[in-house]
Amino acid sequence: MKRFSVILFTLVAIFSLAQGVLLNDVDVAAKLARIEQKKLAIVFTTQTCPYCVKLKNETLTDKTVKQLIMANFIFVEAMYDTRKTTNIFGQSMNYAQLFDYFNVSGVPTTWFLTSEATPLVYLPGYAPANVFAQVLRYVYQEIKEDFSQYAKKKDDFMGEKKLLKVTAEEADFVLKNDPNAILVDSSIDKPDIFKVHIAKNEDIANRLLELGVFRVLLITD
Repeated sequence: MKRFSVILFTLVAIFSLAQGVLLNDVDVAAKLARIEQKKLAIVFTTQTCPYCVKLKNETLTDKTVKQLIMANFIFVEAMYDTRKTTNIFGQSMNYAQLFDYFNVSGVPTTWFLTSEATPLVYLPGYAPANVFAQVLRYVYQEIKEDFSQYAKKKDDFMGEKKLLKVTAEEADFVLKNDPNAILVDSSIDKPDIFKVHIAKNEDIANRLLELGVFRVLLITD
């Protein structure tokens, strides 16, 4: 596998309440990323890694980080495991082999990929919420400027609004597997703009987009 660029940071710790946005099945996450047109992020961990716990229970529970993830990414944890398998990279491999495929030598490591599961860039180690939020904005917008220079600037980006047409089967898959997805059958005045809203009515779908919802899925069959 070819080498991809690496983001390096000086890292500090913060505290927050534990509540995750992390899925645990790489194949499910990859399909969600494709349907919702979000970037995919694989967080490589082990059972004995204290900084993996810190990343999950502190950084990924920060309000801004969670909102950026919900609006733009599908995050999945790949814990080192020889029993769980994935098929999304052109071959069947277990999660332990996935570590080798991505050249992961330390944990936590977060790999960012496109919505079609093409690797983009990775972040080694633990990062506090303020740095991680910058990384999410930087990666999603695919900014070419060196991260050290970008990090000095203010960026209020929270997400990209998209209205996507999906099949009923795809909608059912999203509702079943994305904990942040909801089915909407009537107009909502104050939607949670970071959740994925699924509608059967085009007028409702357009209204949700006008109200600022970042991902609206319109069922077309």
